[in-house]
Amino acid sequence: MIKNNNEKIFLIINLSYFGDVVLTSSLCQNIKQNYPDSKIVFLVNKPFYEAAKYQECVDDVITVDKRGKHKGFWGLVKFVTECPYYKKIYATFILYGNDRGILLSYLLRSKYRISGSENISKYLLTHKHKETDGFVHTQDINANFIKSLTGKTAQILPIKYKTDIETDKLAQKLKKQFQNKDIIGLCCISKQKIKDMPVETAIKIIELANKDNKTVFYLGAGKECREFANNIKKSGCVNFVDLTDVTTIKQLADILKICKTVISVDTGTMHLACAVGAPVASVFYCPEMIKKWAPRDFMYHSVVISDDFSAENIYQKAINLYN
Repeated sequence: MIKNNNEKIFLIINLSYFGDVVLTSSLCQNIKQNYPDSKIVFLVNKPFYEAAKYQECVDDVITVDKRGKHKGFWGLVKFVTECPYYKKIYATFILYGNDRGILLSYLLRSKYRISGSENISKYLLTHKHKETDGFVHTQDINANFIKSLTGKTAQILPIKYKTDIETDKLAQKLKKQFQNKDIIGLCCISKQKIKDMPVETAIKIIELANKDNKTVFYLGAGKECREFANNIKKSGCVNFVDLTDVTTIKQLADILKICKTVISVDTGTMHLACAVGAPVASVFYCPEMIKKWAPRDFMYHSVVISDDFSAENIYQKAINLYN
């Protein structure tokens, strides 16, 4: 256990994807509870800057451009020489045992380096996070990294992401345009095809919403998401708002906040919806992933769907969340 609370800067290194970054929010809150005067700095891959910036308790965000100027070993050296926190960091938490993150924490001369890695790189660490205290959910395992410093099990806290709809022109425009209709957010695509919603199910959900005089916002980004939206339209189902590649992460959060309910497969949008307090119907086509990744109903206004994947059941469960 580390007893020195004098140094204030904590660095969280999370070089994974959008949803993984959002799920680190509980750790940030646990740090602030134990070290109220601390400064929490988040290090993420460049595309996920906003996923970290607006989290509860985050004070600063720095990014790694691993496909650009920070590519390769000498790119990391360049990052370290330019980093304003070099030799100033009290403790670094390296999430998901990422070797690049471990090397960065070492090069930055962080006083304490904590990771769950089982790789040979663990020998670079001053401390190694071993205990999960029985936690199985990724969100809680992340939060419990704090125990390596405090000796105390982390508090189970909901993830939180700040929204500001009043200054978001896109969110305001959509809110005004559809002010007389309930809005349902729909996210169908993940990073793994096995977790994606069938096109036919999405079409039926949109049709059910239209029949109830509700508006569907189709949410997502990237090639697969665009193709999915085009396949919906090719079927003749065109009465929905296609927001593919339209929003930044921050704008997505603001739009999720104005949704009456959100239907999402297991992906980052699902976690972000929880973090902004939106009701979420989470569709898990891989039920074995529920224990580690699903929102808990005691913590969020949510429901997990893991067996009856009919459009009618998914739609009704989502509507029940706010009715």
